Amino acid sequence: MEDKGLDKLKQTLFLGMNIPLKAMPLWMEAIGVGVFISRIVEKNPRFKERLREIDGKVFLFEAKDIKKGFYLLIKDNEIKVIPHSGRKPDVTMRGTVKVLIDVLMGKEDPDTVFFSRRLEISGDTAAAIHFKNMLAALA
Repeated sequence: MEDKGLDKLKQTLFLGMNIPLKAMPLWMEAIGVGVFISRIVEKNPRFKERLREIDGKVFLFEAKDIKKGFYLLIKDNEIKVIPHSGRKPDVTMRGTVKVLIDVLMGKEDPDTVFFSRRLEISGDTAAAIHFKNMLAALA
């Protein structure tokens, strides 16, 4: 019974985030996401090492519920978060803010959310699978 209460609280928090996220400028979001992703990379040194395997790739993450997105550029074993890109992304991942955050944190299995149609993935299949496997290893 406690799990249902906790799940309800999480759902309410994610819904509450949507209003400020919709109003927030993209450059500010990119800074926040950059800090968030830096913490993930710092806590997982193996994750950083594996970034070289997808060096030069651009990933677009689109949050459908707030109609915004951000780009991840993988360069020199680092992830750079940018609000705009003149380059077409190699991989696009679309889902709600909650799904995208849970996938990036390794709290949600990318395969599960993909096959349940809560996450859409398009583009370079090999790069998408590689990145997905890296995220799944965070769990």
